[in-house]
Amino acid sequence: MRRCRWVRRSLRRSSTRRANARAISPEMEPPATPARGKHVANRYEQIADDLRRLITAGTWPVGERMPAEVELAARYRVSTPTLRMSLELLQSEGLIEKRHGIGNFVRRPGQRIAYASDRRLVDGQAASEVGAGDSVSLDITMVEADGRLSSLLDLRVGSPLTEYVFISHQCASPRSLTRIYVPHAVASPGVPEADGSPWGDGVRELLSADGVEVVTTTERVTARFPTAEEAHTLNISTRTPVLAVERTSTDASDRVVEGAFLVLPGDRIEVLFTTRSAAPAAEEMETAG
Repeated sequence: MRRCRWVRRSLRRSSTRRANARAISPEMEPPATPARGKHVANRYEQIADDLRRLITAGTWPVGERMPAEVELAARYRVSTPTLRMSLELLQSEGLIEKRHGIGNFVRRPGQRIAYASDRRLVDGQAASEVGAGDSVSLDITMVEADGRLSSLLDLRVGSPLTEYVFISHQCASPRSLTRIYVPHAVASPGVPEADGSPWGDGVRELLSADGVEVVTTTERVTARFPTAEEAHTLNISTRTPVLAVERTSTDASDRVVEGAFLVLPGDRIEVLFTTRSAAPAAEEMETAG
């Protein structure tokens, strides 16, 4: 009898352990993490929708600074990281811009800049012309060619170069970043007009003054996300696509005389490619003769 009672107690304990195991089995629990992730995603999108509505309604005029992120997070009862996800979404749409150390500002809608492959004329105006309220800053540095630049310019690693960095602004808003590299073997360093073309056309004028004639220009255009440095310079989110232009120019002997990298925010850029037929030019020459 004692043995039977011991077996029954053991069976009851085993049943209890199996019941507890079933109670804590992961297969029986709801997927808490995915549900929470979905809630967070919905929340930041809802906040972005409301901020978008307020901007469209003119609650904050163009150029005005929005309330501080901490204040907005408290208003919507969310964490600051969640609020920043909402702001980054609006940044990627071009509605606001983040000025580091200052705050978030409502950006003027519809600001577009044109980069023309043929920079002679765009709608009857010079493509490189700086409009009203625009400015171009210039920084000149002596550098050595790294692996990327040596490949671009067909030079040895360590070859001396002049780096020209152009940053164009419309009022306080950065619009483009251009880096141009000229080998010292091609031309001596010079200072182009800082208030000229945001694409560095003044550098070509320097080349021409040194007797270097640009005969061929090749441009490779790609869309990508910006690096952290590019996003910081252009006051955009790292989630905002940019248009990246890699440009090389050669002279009559196929020597690379200039290499350039242009980075343009994808939410405010238009690229114009113009192809001119050689036939009309020949006819004009015959008529002139």
